Amino acid sequence: MSLIITVIIAFLLVAFGYQIFHRMLVKRATLMLQKEAKQATDAMVIPILESLVGNQAPTDSQIIADVWGKGVLVFEYIIDLNQLTAQQKEGLTKEAVAKQLIDSTVEYQITDWWTYEQDLHIEVAQLSNEATKEYVKDIEKVDRH
Repeated sequence: MSLIITVIIAFLLVAFGYQIFHRMLVKRATLMLQKEAKQATDAMVIPILESLVGNQAPTDSQIIADVWGKGVLVFEYIIDLNQLTAQQKEGLTKEAVAKQLIDSTVEYQITDWWTYEQDLHIEVAQLSNEATKEYVKDIEKVDRH
């Protein structure tokens, strides 16, 4: 009887250890993917925003995957509209940014563009994996309704 209990306890410990190890590997891989995607997206988006608003452009983005799930590569850029001139505000449109979001190797898409308390929030997706493509499809469905 004690052998059976020992085997069951050993099995549970091995299963528990495997789960922890597996989660650590998956989390590490996800963080590496997000870091690489963030660097590439920042390298694409920040110069576009700088060309439209000069040094009022953000210097960094925030990933919003914590809200939407693992593997979603969507990054938020925030611009303080109070710091912009009327001419900069006029030139800063979703169409002006989207027109320049062209890269030969990776596809980008603006998924959200909204203002809150004089801050313009721009969310840009790097469409390099299935999770992000599904997220964009879901957002488009919500926008239609």
